Amino acid sequence: MTQDKQTGHRQRLRERFLKGQESALSEASLLELLLTYAIPQKDVQPLAVRLLSEHGSLSSLLEAPTETLCQSDGIKENSAVLLKLVDWIRRHHGPKRAGKDTLKPPTQTTLFETFSQEAEASSAVAERRREKVIRRYGTEMFGKAVLKEAIQILPSLPDSESLDEIRSFLRAKLHFSAEETRHRYANYITRRMFQNGYADSPLRFFAKAFPDAQELRDACFYRFLQTEPLEVEIIEDLVLPNLGTGRLSRERIRKRLAEKFPEAKSIVDCGKAIVDALTAGGIAKADRTKISVDYREIPVAYFAFYLHSEFPEPDMYDIRKLDENRMIRAMLWNPERLLHALYELRNQGIISKVSEIDNFRQFTTKFTLAGVVEQIVSGGKKA
Repeated sequence: MTQDKQTGHRQRLRERFLKGQESALSEASLLELLLTYAIPQKDVQPLAVRLLSEHGSLSSLLEAPTETLCQSDGIKENSAVLLKLVDWIRRHHGPKRAGKDTLKPPTQTTLFETFSQEAEASSAVAERRREKVIRRYGTEMFGKAVLKEAIQILPSLPDSESLDEIRSFLRAKLHFSAEETRHRYANYITRRMFQNGYADSPLRFFAKAFPDAQELRDACFYRFLQTEPLEVEIIEDLVLPNLGTGRLSRERIRKRLAEKFPEAKSIVDCGKAIVDALTAGGIAKADRTKISVDYREIPVAYFAFYLHSEFPEPDMYDIRKLDENRMIRAMLWNPERLLHALYELRNQGIISKVSEIDNFRQFTTKFTLAGVVEQIVSGGKKA
């Protein structure tokens, strides 16, 4: 990028930010604008994209130690100081987050004592309103899935809602020799599995009840989809249209990524990460050149977890909301089995009823997510 083009680009970045344009508020754009004040006369957009890919999110990047930041290619002391200055200001002078103390459930004692208390309250009232899920902006590319590792380690997480404690545990237990890799992967796992700002008990207890099971792989893949919209897009645009043949080449995925991100240098890594997530979640099988896919049966226990994640308030819902749900399509569940799965939940007492009268097709829930997980795992029984 020439000097004149660089100056014009940086000016447009500032103007878009001052006008509050949505494109200027993506994590990649915010980081790029910030870096322009520390790195003069250089195109910093590729650096911003790479840093976000390495650290998983802007928050994780800002929280990284100064020594770790300086080890990143392209980050000198001036840039690291600026990033840590922003981090210090936001932590000490920013508004208090509502979700930390007022939104999360109380600290758990034992598994079933806690769930008994939660279920007793949740049968009549809705679960506390949660923080809004942070949307992925910018390139939406990611270089590592780390989903296999998340699925393996979730059942052994400590009984704590603190993400700091969870990250410390992950950094100590992940099987990578490099400390920087463990730090980065711990950030990936916590951001994708616990996007509401705390390690929620329903997923942690569900993981303990279903270690090494497809139910847990489905639950983790679902949370992965919520934070990585590119995975959903690839499934919708490439995987679903190829269910008839049951095969999709890896090259097709890389080609689509190259079309969507013509200037990106991490196409191969992103393509591999997309496939790694599909295989780790048990959604597809893969070899060196292709993935194999087909519609899947619906695990009833996980379907209960999914249903109460998507519809968290006990209420009556139109069944068409399931037919139109992107996440259901992305899970590659057999659409002809959805209604059967709903009736199975009703038969097991997980939901109140399913109604099909003329054109009115509805289902009624009676638990929150915490309450339904208690129903699934209490007494060691699986739904």
